[in-house]
Amino acid sequence: MEENRWFLSLIQNEFRTGKIDFDSTMKLLENLQMPFDFVHVKHVFKKIVDKRKAHVINIEDFRAIYRTIVHRPEFNELFRAYSQNSKILADIELIEFLRREQYETESCETTALEIILKYEPIEEVRKRRQMSFEGFIRYLSSEDCSIFKNDHKTVYQDMNHSLCDYFISSSHNTYLISDQLIGPSDLWGYSSALLKGCRCLEIDCWDGSNNEPIVYHGHTLTSKILFRSVIQVIDKYAFMASDYPVVLSLENHCSLKQQEVMAQHLENILGDKLLSSTIGDTVVTQLPSPE
Repeated sequence: MEENRWFLSLIQNEFRTGKIDFDSTMKLLENLQMPFDFVHVKHVFKKIVDKRKAHVINIEDFRAIYRTIVHRPEFNELFRAYSQNSKILADIELIEFLRREQYETESCETTALEIILKYEPIEEVRKRRQMSFEGFIRYLSSEDCSIFKNDHKTVYQDMNHSLCDYFISSSHNTYLISDQLIGPSDLWGYSSALLKGCRCLEIDCWDGSNNEPIVYHGHTLTSKILFRSVIQVIDKYAFMASDYPVVLSLENHCSLKQQEVMAQHLENILGDKLLSSTIGDTVVTQLPSPE
């Protein structure tokens, strides 16, 4: 009951007009102080608004988005395994969880209290030294439970070797967001890959109508998007997640005439971002480094 009151009090003010757009959805999720993946939220939001044929969502839609982010079944199973009433974790139940699942062997009582004070969002529950499911998932989703090394979240390798000396985060059939035979081609595939830090994108190019090259999975029923639009999206998102070079892997099936159009779009849209000549010495003996 407390959990529902807490959640509703936070979101009802945002929905005073009845519906909210994507930007307001993102702000509300940030206010709820839950870690989330921008691309995943955008994908779920898009599925909902496409179904409704609108660009806004209602309060029930938001609750559905929230649940897809935080209410993972494995979290629920863990919580129920240690909570006697499946609603609240008492401090002794949290201590048992820390000992058996997190392998905390020292000062468990102190650690449990610190976790409750840090992650429990409901004041009444926090005062009783207990943890709600909302607090539990905040803890499990936090940096304290991450197995990823913090010092590896920034570039820690030597990036001055030749480009071909590195494993490059690459995307295959980047434009496809479903299956490879009849699914849709979508610009979201490119923005999504780049926001995840991808540094190599595939663009399958074919002759289109009105002398405009198109991108799709050739000889299939996948939908088609304009090559020009793909390059515009790449220009916008290329360096949001990383400053390192982006490789465009062009699978080129276009006629010479439309290849010229492709070249024009690359030069006109990307401008100075496009590497069109060698770097430094005129005699090149190896690829440049990522730096």
